[in-house]
Amino acid sequence: MAHAIRMPALGQSSDEMKLVQWFKAVGTHVDEGEPLFEAESDKTTLEVEAAATGTLLQVSCQPGEIVASGTVIAWLGEPGEALPSASAPASQAAAPANIPAAVEIGRPSPAGRGPSPDGRVQATPAARTLAREHRVELTGLVGTGPDGRIERRDVQEVIDKQGLAGSATPGSAIAAPGEEPVPPHRQVIARRLARAALVPHFSLSKTIDATAMRRLAAEVGGLTITHLLLQAVSAALLEHPALDRTWNDAGPFYRRLGRGDVGVAVVAGDNLIVARVPCPARLSLEELALTARRATALAREGRLTQEFAGPVAVTVSNLGMFGVDRFEAVIDPDQCAILAAGQIQDRPGVVDGTVRPVAQLDLTLSVDHRVAGGAEAAAFLSAISDRLERSDQPRT
Repeated sequence: MAHAIRMPALGQSSDEMKLVQWFKAVGTHVDEGEPLFEAESDKTTLEVEAAATGTLLQVSCQPGEIVASGTVIAWLGEPGEALPSASAPASQAAAPANIPAAVEIGRPSPAGRGPSPDGRVQATPAARTLAREHRVELTGLVGTGPDGRIERRDVQEVIDKQGLAGSATPGSAIAAPGEEPVPPHRQVIARRLARAALVPHFSLSKTIDATAMRRLAAEVGGLTITHLLLQAVSAALLEHPALDRTWNDAGPFYRRLGRGDVGVAVVAGDNLIVARVPCPARLSLEELALTARRATALAREGRLTQEFAGPVAVTVSNLGMFGVDRFEAVIDPDQCAILAAGQIQDRPGVVDGTVRPVAQLDLTLSVDHRVAGGAEAAAFLSAISDRLERSDQPRT
């Protein structure tokens, strides 16, 4: 049976990506795990590996084209094998592995992405954001996405045809003396921060005993405090799956992830990239250190591989290495929560009735209130804290 190759969802910048190049030509054999094509978002480049073994039978997207995440762009299979009709409903093809299922809040899960029963326009978040920025009415607009979903490119086409961009179009104004153009990646960050400001959220803080964390990080080569934070968050997500999901305005839906994957915020110059670390809770400490370091290095180079790209519900942001004691991080608008960590400090504490220096770490969890309530978030933060304080104890 032919295997559909889809444009992946990066989950942190855009729901559309540009195809940069194919590493294989039509008619050539491809092994599972072999690099197949390269795609590019506004913030990073992604090398995508083949998810199956077979012959590259057909490609429907050429380098330079911008494609919506989840769109079938090629087929793998046996030579001469018949391919599914291009007009077949999207629901007949298997969903890509890195685009998780969405469950409509208060309603049964829909079979496809057709028009909603209440008449709500089906459009991607990027399309809605661009439409709001340029006052484009989505009602009546014909989309080019699956089942008529309106994509960002559809809105951009309306803007281009009607001349709606005007002086507000990014890059159209001439910088005055003392001004400089904002680079594309900073524009992406700015747009996402503007969306993040609309997320109803709350924050919870807790100070923990970091003695075990400090000891373990010193004992295991290559292991850092950030790595331990990633593992603790992952384990807590497996215990509290209600936090391993995100909000989607389109339904509205809860988009369930449920894998225990965690994002790590990586600074690359003046860019900020979130790399996905696959389920750190299931890794040994040595594997954790190696995997997290690979993810961070690739993010800094702007060349994430598919292993480290994709949606996550929670990200870890650690500014302790910069001497920060405590801070509140901004939730990515496409995520559920973010854990902010400061530096470990020796502070006076009471141990067995005696005041003595204790290694302490301040944690702040910011949560999208639409996804989780205060009690759920508090239990999640407690699970993280308990694991961190027992970092040097055998895992069960």
